[in-house]
Parts: sequence; C-alpha cells; structure tokens
Amino acid sequence: MRVPDNVLKCVTFIGEVTGRDESGRAYGDLHATAFLVNVTSKLFPQTRFVYVVTAKHVARDLQDREVYILANDKFGGVTSLTNLGPQWWTHPTDSTADIAVRQLGFQGDMDVLAVPERDFVTPESMKAGQVALGDECFITGLFTPAPGTKRNTPIIRHGNISMLPEDQIQTELGFADVYLVEARSIGGLSGSPVFTRVPLRYGIEMPKGTTAYFDAIGPFKLLGVMQGHWSITEDKINESQIEQNRKHGVNLGIGIVIPAIKILETINQPGLAELRRLGDEDMAKTNKSIPGLDSAKREPTAQGATFTRDDFEAALKKATRKIDDKK
Repeated sequence: MRVPDNVLKCVTFIGEVTGRDESGRAYGDLHATAFLVNVTSKLFPQTRFVYVVTAKHVARDLQDREVYILANDKFGGVTSLTNLGPQWWTHPTDSTADIAVRQLGFQGDMDVLAVPERDFVTPESMKAGQVALGDECFITGLFTPAPGTKRNTPIIRHGNISMLPEDQIQTELGFADVYLVEARSIGGLSGSPVFTRVPLRYGIEMPKGTTAYFDAIGPFKLLGVMQGHWSITEDKINESQIEQNRKHGVNLGIGIVIPAIKILETINQPGLAELRRLGDEDMAKTNKSIPGLDSAKREPTAQGATFTRDDFEAALKKATRKIDDKK
C-alpha cells in the first residue's frame, strides 16, 4: 500500500535533551513518536487549534527529564517545537486511555501537516462499515536505530486490523478499550499514528444480469495511537493465561492501538474546550486569527496572531478560574 506524504508530515520525534550546540539548539536521544492533529475553531472556520499527540506512558516516562520534540523544517533540516502549551493533558475520565496531548501554537519554520478531526475513525464510522476486520493499516513513526541525520525519516510498518473487541482488553494500564492490529511494533513507535484506509467498491452491470465489483483505494483515516506490542515472558508463551510484559517479553506481532475517539475525548475535555473558547473570544475581540499548521506555508501577516506560551499559560489560568467558579 502506497503511503501519501501528508501522513508522513504529521509525525514528530520525542527525545531527551543531553546537550545543546553553540546556537543553543537541543540534541539528545530520541525515544518515541508524537504526531499532530487539529480541530476547527467554532467561530473562525479557517482557524485550526493544533495539538501534539503521543502515548501517555511516553509523557509519563519522560516527565522528570528535559524533553524536546523534533519536526522537519522548511529548509531541509529539523527544528524543535518551541510554541508548546505548558503541560500534557490526559483523558479526563479513562485512566486506561494511553493518550497525552499538548497544545501547539503557530511556528512558521515547520514543514508539517496536522491530521484534521474529520479524518478520525469514530464509533459512528465503524457502524457505517467504513472500517472492518482485515482492513490494511500502517504505522508511521520513529525507528530508533536510524531516525535520520539531517531530517526526521519515519519508518512505515504495514499490517491488518486483527481485532475490534467489544470488550476491554488487558494492557499494562489495566483493562482498556483498544484495537489490535497484526503489525509488529518496535521501540520508538510508541505514540505513533496508526492509519487505515476506507475501501471503495464499485459495481458494473454485466450481461445476463450479473454485477462485477472493483475495489479501489479510499481515503486514509486515523485509526488511533500505537501503545506498543503485545508481549509475554518467554517461559509463559504456551500458557493459556498470560500477563503482558512489554519491556521484557516476547513480541507476539500484535500491536495495541488506542482508538482515535480517545484523542477527541481528551481534546474536548472541559479545560481544553475552555481554552479554545477563550482563544476564539480573544480573536473576536481583536479581529485576529491564529494560523493553523495546515496553513503553515503562509507567512504571518501584520494582522496574524501567534499563540505563545505566555498566551497558553494566561488562558489556562483564566480557564481554571472559570471552571472552579462553576463547581
């Protein structure tokens, strides 16, 4: 399955800072993958609020270290994301949802594209038959032995959707709502986007009242976030009851995917929804718009606005006060 460039451009790499060069640019060991998604402003249809998404266990494992997130830039190199919100947000009610998101303001040097919310696989699209068992899927993310020298170079791993459970499945975070894919995850792919494609079938009337069907490649959709591989310790590989051990177990070739709906539920929690409302309110007052990453090729105009870290923190305090007032 050929992979379009736009699903490669949404990927970034997360690393631990081990030093800085003469210009102050961070460098260090790359550990995992993150990717960019966006949601549309309710007041300004051309404006997108952009978020960095990764697995919660990635953010948790790096929480006491200096972290940098690396994206490709427009000049043939890489750049660190600098206009980030002050904290990672996790799912508001589901502690087993391995999702962490963080706001990202406009940064004009990045050569990136965010996945729009309309391209998420949801329970409604599942019911409509857009996604089903056996559909092809692919993971795009960090291959730690070869991340790229001058630029981020994501690796692609193909597979199939192997299980869409109605019941929760045991993971390291407990019994959780997940999908299982027949695709071998490796270190560095935690937090990667998992895509599938919606198959298209066309029917042509043939002689004698028969119909010939032809399949075509449909649009790509975000299935969810790669948590990791399903593993067990080698001495228990033939037992019927097993406990997952991602760090020390045998990789069974089954990947655990956190559904995309969990990203939407995280982004739409009251705190982040309030921050977007306040952003819309500020834009309405000043007649400004915040460029989204899908318009990153445009240079900011005199009327453009960049949502800075200070803006995030001020809006966060304002949102927290308003939420507390409602309690």
